[in-house]
Amino acid sequence: MARQARTIVLGAIAATLGIWWLGRAYEVESAALLRYLAASLVFVAVLILLAIGGAWLLRKLRRRRPVALASRPQRAKPSAEVRPKEGP
Repeated sequence: MARQARTIVLGAIAATLGIWWLGRAYEVESAALLRYLAASLVFVAVLILLAIGGAWLLRKLRRRRPVALASRPQRAKPSAEVRPKEGP
């Protein structure tokens, strides 16, 4: 969980610095730059929420999966009497 939080924070910092750098490179006004930063933060937050929702959904589906697999017939195991041929 700590690794995921670190990745999220580093991604948000990288996005903020990238937009700030591009704003300065193209001489964008500070007010417009702040709007772009806010829009990018909202975009990143939505992606984070989608990832959390997807992880939650996968966890729910995986918890149900063993029940569905238990009803499936199992393959027959080879008996001890049947041995593979040796040599060519």
